[in-house]
Amino acid sequence: MQCSCDQNHRTATALQAAMSKPRPSSQVPFVFTMSALLVTSGCTGKGEPRREASSEPAKAEAKAEARAEAPVPGGLGWVMTSGSVKLEVLPQFEVLDRRSGTLDVHLLLRLRGEGEVVGERPPLDLAVVLDRSGSMAGEKLLAVKQATLDLLKELKPRDRLTLIAYDSEVEVLTERVVADEAGLAAARKAVLAITDRGGTALGPALFRGFEVFDPKTRKESELRHLMLLSDGQANEGEKDPLVLGQRARENFGQGVSVSTLGVGLDYNEELMTRLADQGGGRYHFIQGTDAISRVLSDEFAGLVATVASGIEVTMQMAPGVQVRQVHGYSWQETPQGASILVGSLAAQQVREIVVKLQVNFGTGATGQLALGTIDLRAKDQTQQGRPVDGKLALSAPTSADAEEVRRSERTEVTVRVAEVESAAQMQAAAVAVDSGDYDKARKVLKDSVVALEQQQKATPSPKLAKQIEELKEAESGLDMARQSAEQAKIYGKQSKAKAYKLGK
Repeated sequence: MQCSCDQNHRTATALQAAMSKPRPSSQVPFVFTMSALLVTSGCTGKGEPRREASSEPAKAEAKAEARAEAPVPGGLGWVMTSGSVKLEVLPQFEVLDRRSGTLDVHLLLRLRGEGEVVGERPPLDLAVVLDRSGSMAGEKLLAVKQATLDLLKELKPRDRLTLIAYDSEVEVLTERVVADEAGLAAARKAVLAITDRGGTALGPALFRGFEVFDPKTRKESELRHLMLLSDGQANEGEKDPLVLGQRARENFGQGVSVSTLGVGLDYNEELMTRLADQGGGRYHFIQGTDAISRVLSDEFAGLVATVASGIEVTMQMAPGVQVRQVHGYSWQETPQGASILVGSLAAQQVREIVVKLQVNFGTGATGQLALGTIDLRAKDQTQQGRPVDGKLALSAPTSADAEEVRRSERTEVTVRVAEVESAAQMQAAAVAVDSGDYDKARKVLKDSVVALEQQQKATPSPKLAKQIEELKEAESGLDMARQSAEQAKIYGKQSKAKAYKLGK
């Protein structure tokens, strides 16, 4: 589908009309439909696509930059491809039940990284922020240093490296050094000289890491990423997870992603998960020192395979439609909907986001219902960080026929909704264990197992079967968690890490 500003204008006008005019009372087809409004970075706003070169390959590239595919017969939702990101939007029910005045509507937003990184991967501007507080003494600090040295071997001369070590104070060991032979030799020397001491100035160290990434020196083709490692509670400088998380979100907007690695049993997982979510990165729980090198290696492998970065989804809802919940991803409510931070996608990686809407039908509402629009923005790393964006306008048929609504169910979405809701219950049980309320934790898990088993009977799925087993294991693990404070910490960290991963 070619980029055409005139076409976009006509589609936008049609969408506005659909949102404002009375809904028709005629019967609609049994299919969830969406109108497509495409906005691409190659459009000048003057009726013609912008052409940076006159070659035919460049024209073909512009055409492929953002495209939508027509709904597949049978109600498979809408698929849009923007650069290296493919977005599929699937409703739990393709026909909305209008028999009540309000209705909860679940949407599954499925994003996939398209293509692959060919030739030279994008240059990487990497900051590694290491905890060297007194609690890191011994095997933990040794393992972190060894893993960091292994990480240096993966860098290329096009990359830049910043090393920051923190205790009660923050020390910049290397700042954006070129990862050539001399730069890596200096970095190795700095890593080997790290010793444990003092407290945990995590907040100031994080802020110093962000300062390294000056927006004025930013290149679109460059991946900017910060890895934060800690084994303890922030006790020096800024400690509020809300403040630190907001700073991570601000830097995500400037092209910097954040991943966090929690080592051991004493770190603040609320802070570490918030930083990763707000920073568009990943959170890792590392229970034993033997896993540090593997986790760092996995994190780096995913980073260098990135095909799209800075992915953000914005939902603009029609009147009477509200975003109530976004599972597993950082989101902020906006006056007309929600902004969801997705982060990056590696080649063929899939991210699934469950969004819960509340729809107010109004008096006598019938026929097709406009829900709103979904905007996707990203940087295409297969095209030197070129910005891409696209927009989908969503509408769905409504019906008062219970059988028609029942037959329109997409069970794959129902299963995913059940997964993320049970993950939230696993998280709640872990929080109850933290406070010593084991009876509450057991009840939460038992109730969740019963709910999933009922869902499994209605919509059999290997995913649900696996989740039921994990919840049962979590319940059986409560007895061991009671035995000691250490076992309770292990239980809490493991359960929360499982719940976090399942939500992604």
